[in-house]
This record gives sequence, structure tokens and C-alpha cells, in this order.
Amino acid sequence: MNLEQIAQQVEPIVSQAGKMLLSYYHAGLIRAYKQDGSFATQADKQVEQFLIERLKELVPGAAFFVEESGQIQGNDYCWVIDPLDGTTNFAQGLPHFCISVALTYKHEPVIAFVYQPLLQELFKAIKGGGAFLQGKRLPIIENRPLKQSIIVFSFPYQQQEGYFTFICEIEKKVYTARNFGAAALDQAYCAAGKVDSVMFCNLAWWDIAAGMLLIKEAGGQVMQFDGSPVDQSFTTFLAGNKLICSEVISLAQDLL
Repeated sequence: MNLEQIAQQVEPIVSQAGKMLLSYYHAGLIRAYKQDGSFATQADKQVEQFLIERLKELVPGAAFFVEESGQIQGNDYCWVIDPLDGTTNFAQGLPHFCISVALTYKHEPVIAFVYQPLLQELFKAIKGGGAFLQGKRLPIIENRPLKQSIIVFSFPYQQQEGYFTFICEIEKKVYTARNFGAAALDQAYCAAGKVDSVMFCNLAWWDIAAGMLLIKEAGGQVMQFDGSPVDQSFTTFLAGNKLICSEVISLAQDLL
């Protein structure tokens, strides 16, 4: 499998999906609420179907793991898609949202794209090939300590017990904290050094599959709060430089 060749074909598809997404921005979207308290719109559904139809041509027989349509069985390759990460932001007219697309092999991300269409920020990573923004390779993440760092965290619709208390304690030890509401874009910004660390819990595989590869390929670390690896069954998510991750894991042992 030529990952570079596939990535070159994915790029214009993601770009076109971004144009489709923006056609719905400020368009009076209808909200369809889900059991977890989140909602989807016609933008999520239409962009997802477009991505499925176009991407299935690139890797014949590949599976799909997508937010609105669920799982579509296939071979060891799988497209993991969030057609609109940050749906609430998008529906409210807040400009922090993105499209997230990853190709995994045996559940490990090998290609990643995160696209913010309003700013035309296209993040790309290939396993072993580095992480890029607008075709320019991202530098290795700076090894800044927790007390000097900007962290981004999330408040999921279904919170893990103790998570809010944990985040409040972490917030006291950092330079500043943010909660933007689009996990994939948050991770892309971490890979680009715009923020120093991201911390999430109880999100879905499509929220983090692309972003975690971006961070790894930018020289960062990705793990759960207890230091264990992040895979499809993860419950917590921590990423950043080695120093920050070790500090957070140490705090987690006392707080969670």
C-alpha cells in the first residue's frame, strides 16, 4: 500500500468536502439530537456520505468507522471519519470546527487529515513521514513544562467520574487553559505548537484517530491518563510533549 499516493488522492477530496461543509454555514440547520445529548445536522450527514463515496474508491474493501453511519465492515484498512468535528460550534456560528479523516491499518492510524475550511488550514500526516500544515513540515513540539503551558481540555456530554475535579486541579498548575469544543482541531493545533497539550475523556475513535497521528508525527506523545496506549477502546486522552505528559500522569495517580 503506497500511503503517500493515497494521501495525495485524499487531499482534494477533503478540500472539496470543506467547500460542501461551508455551504451549510449560517444556513439555519436542523438539529437531530442523539442519546448522548449531542446532535447532528444535515451538514454532518451530507459531508459524511460524500466522503464515504469518494474514499471507498481509493482503498478497495476498506472498512469505515464514521460518526453518523456507524461501522461498515471491511478488510484491515479502515477509514475513520468525523465529517464535522465541532458540530455545536458550527451550528452556533462559532468558527472552530473541522473535518477529520484518518486511514487506519489494523486499528493504527497511518494517514491523517484535519481540515479547517474557514481558514483553509489543511493538516496532514503519514505514519513515519512527518506532519504538515499547508505542505510545510511541522517542527518538533517544544519541551515546555506544565507551568508554562497552554492546555486544551474538553467537557464531554457524558463525563467520567472525577474528570472535572481533575481538570480543575490541572488548571491551577498551567499557564492557562482553553475549551474550544472541537477535539480533532485541538489536536492539530497541538501538533502545530499553537497549544502545548490536549486532555479529553469519553470521546469517540473518530474524534482522535487523525489528531493523534498528527501529534505523534510532530514529535509529541499520546497516551491515556494512566500512561497506557490509546487505541480504539480508549476512555481518556492525553497528548503533548514528554515533560507535560509525565507531569500529568503523576498528578492523575493522585487525583483519579
